[in-house]
Amino acid sequence: MPHPAKMVWHVTAALAQAAGSWGLLQYFIPLAIVRWQQGQELHHLGLEGQHLPGLVLFALASAANLWSRLTLAVLGRGSLAVINPPERLVVTGPYAWMRNPIAATTIAQGVGVMVYTGSALVIPYLAVLALTWQLLIRPASEHALQRRFGREYEFYRRSVRIWLPMRRGFRPRGALPPIETSEVVVRRGGRQRRRRR
Repeated sequence: MPHPAKMVWHVTAALAQAAGSWGLLQYFIPLAIVRWQQGQELHHLGLEGQHLPGLVLFALASAANLWSRLTLAVLGRGSLAVINPPERLVVTGPYAWMRNPIAATTIAQGVGVMVYTGSALVIPYLAVLALTWQLLIRPASEHALQRRFGREYEFYRRSVRIWLPMRRGFRPRGALPPIETSEVVVRRGGRQRRRRR
């Protein structure tokens, strides 16, 4: 059982990261995009904003995002921050359905913002956000998890999809099956490749 003060720190860090992410990625940047679009009078790139559906979608995605962050803080005893990595591998809750629900729900929040504002320019912004995470952040994050949790993480990585939810939630097994060396991801010299037999 972790010390209560340490648990409070993990939860506080998760909430602070959520506030920072939501403020920057879901408010300030989309607001700047919408204001630039209005200033340039690019009305043909706009759609009619649907405030209620946008708010509902944003609220649902935000609840799932917060659930994912707090699950990582409480069960994993850590956060997304490099200085506070999780002490335990989390494979339950939202993590049983997809490997990184925080990234997926962040994009879903952005879709809610796009529906609310009606700005079509938010769509390429979300595409850049998703590609940045997929190509730059995810490989380094998975490599760190692989080094920290070894076979346990490798089995989880091979069993759970990244972006799309699973039909059935992941269930960890007591005895892990052997992992073929051809399936283990190895990073050498900044490049990622699969180890061959």
